Amino acid sequence: MLSEKQIKLPEPIKESKQLLVEGRSDEEFFKALMRNMGIEGIQIQRYEGKDRLRNFIERFRSQSNFKMVVSLGIVRDADNNAKSAFQSVCSALKNAGLSHPKQPESFEGTKPRIGVLVLPDANTPGMLETICLRSVTDDPAMKCVDEYFNCVQEQLGYLPKTINKAQVQAFMASKPETVWQLGEAAQKNYWQLDHPTFDHVKRFMNDLLMNSTSSIIGM
Repeated sequence: MLSEKQIKLPEPIKESKQLLVEGRSDEEFFKALMRNMGIEGIQIQRYEGKDRLRNFIERFRSQSNFKMVVSLGIVRDADNNAKSAFQSVCSALKNAGLSHPKQPESFEGTKPRIGVLVLPDANTPGMLETICLRSVTDDPAMKCVDEYFNCVQEQLGYLPKTINKAQVQAFMASKPETVWQLGEAAQKNYWQLDHPTFDHVKRFMNDLLMNSTSSIIGM
């Protein structure tokens, strides 16, 4: 059970469209994606890790002006099991007395409409790093990244436990201006945000805005 110091408190609600993401790097990534799509009016909040989501949603739901929220999107990494990750978010929503969608990437309910986005997608183990790496498979630096980890495997007999995170770090280190966070890399356009691998993420963001615009933006 989390102590009071471990519970991340939500920011005051300022927008009717809310997006909850795992951490700071995710926040910077989605800001870059929104800029790429040419959309605004979505407030991004960080719940700082999957283990804090349940408590965060309870606090978020209890805010006096929660009634102004018309659309709520929640983003979570699939980690080892995309289905379990989705069910975990739905359980947290139910615990807070909120509706939940029947499947990922769809919105259900009213005032607020609620949707859950699991990354890299609804069926594959992985995380935000996984989908970002998909977008740069044709980047020449990825050949160097692959060769590096092949060397690690050969010389040391193991690979990093979270290989996608390690591959992201190696890829970012290849750039003229090195950054250390995935979100910073997104702000510098190191990920190919126009790549088709992000299409389902963009659809989710457009669905989050659906009641205020009927057009598909940035697709």
